[in-house]
Amino acid sequence: MDVSYVRLPIPADGLRLVPLFSEPRVAVVPATHRLAGKESVLEADLSGERRVQHTDPPGFRSVEEKLEHVAMHGGVAILPLSTAVFYSRDDLVRVPIGDIAPNEVALAWAEHRHTPLIAEFTQIVTAIAQQV
Repeated sequence: MDVSYVRLPIPADGLRLVPLFSEPRVAVVPATHRLAGKESVLEADLSGERRVQHTDPPGFRSVEEKLEHVAMHGGVAILPLSTAVFYSRDDLVRVPIGDIAPNEVALAWAEHRHTPLIAEFTQIVTAIAQQV
């Protein structure tokens, strides 16, 4: 693999990173959750809620597993908007979080790699990201 899309932050030692865009994060909750009808929430509104994360003891291996857990057992998953939209379900809703930092997306590659293909790919992707 020459280049990868990554969500920051990541350990950057030995990598070249080119920021592309940022996107808001949303709270994904069961459709019956007390916050489900809100236009947006603040991080303080989520205090006391069990946050379902990839580091939880159940060891979620995918977004689908994480969202299934939220649907079945409650709690809240905080996801980038595009991920929440891609994995939309009828039994879950997404609520914008007004005061949490957006998720940053970048291109990454080994800093010792210098090829015309990497440079051209980076130029194309950066130009597209600026148009969006």
